Amino acid sequence: MTMAAGVQNWVVASAISAMTAITLAPASHAARSDHLADAHAAYRSGQKFLVVLDPGHGGNDKGATYKEGGKTYTEKELTLTLARDLARELIIRDFNVVLTRNDDHYVALSDRTALANKVKADVFISIHLNSSNEKMKSGGVETFILNHATDEGSKRLADLENSVLKDSSAKENTTTPDVSLIMKDLILDANLEPSRKLACAVHQKVREGTKDRGVKQALFYVLLGADMPSVLVELGFINASGDRERILNQKFRLKLAAQFTSALENYRAKKTPRGCVVQSELQFKRDIPSIQKR
Repeated sequence: MTMAAGVQNWVVASAISAMTAITLAPASHAARSDHLADAHAAYRSGQKFLVVLDPGHGGNDKGATYKEGGKTYTEKELTLTLARDLARELIIRDFNVVLTRNDDHYVALSDRTALANKVKADVFISIHLNSSNEKMKSGGVETFILNHATDEGSKRLADLENSVLKDSSAKENTTTPDVSLIMKDLILDANLEPSRKLACAVHQKVREGTKDRGVKQALFYVLLGADMPSVLVELGFINASGDRERILNQKFRLKLAAQFTSALENYRAKKTPRGCVVQSELQFKRDIPSIQKR
């Protein structure tokens, strides 16, 4: 497989080989759309389950950072490492995988889900690391779905949808803004329960061996544009020594990738964990700004 010269954005990994990747996004929007259309045709062949993995941050957006002994650890680097390990495991286990980035460059939040929509992914998973000012050995993992069900959430969603639609390719079609917003609301409503099931399946596996911070709801910008079930996973705290040591350990990352893959196999087979409770924004103690810029 070949790569277009100078292209550095979207990456698609196929089940042909665990090391096979195609870089898809030329500088121009039109060329990128053509490449994504080709990618959709190529990588949905056989209708294999398609997972879009989104390594959080990138480029000048470092995400959370932690300094220790002259070394600076950044969320953008660790999430990319985690996503690559997970992609390899998923490909081996007969999934198709798309990464929103495969190097250290910035990808706009709206472009991440735009890619997932373009290739018609089955699920979208955004990978992140948490951070806290508190000293801790282990902060634990937590999994989020998009929440727009409360009155406050609905208002914020409307404001955010308006801003997102202005910046997206949706403005290029002939659909009126009001109709676009209604259609988006219907998509979000339809994906709420599948997203809950996805979050519960993933969280049940990745929480093993660490502190369980639960499955929660929040208005994360990066999840808003997804037209498919989507979750955001915080796989530990970068400032917590235990979490950081695990993430830097390749054996742990391979174990985590196997747990993630097992979760997605269960979700694909429609096996939903019992007793999974999703907390609302009001139920968990966390300082949530009006819009989560993740």
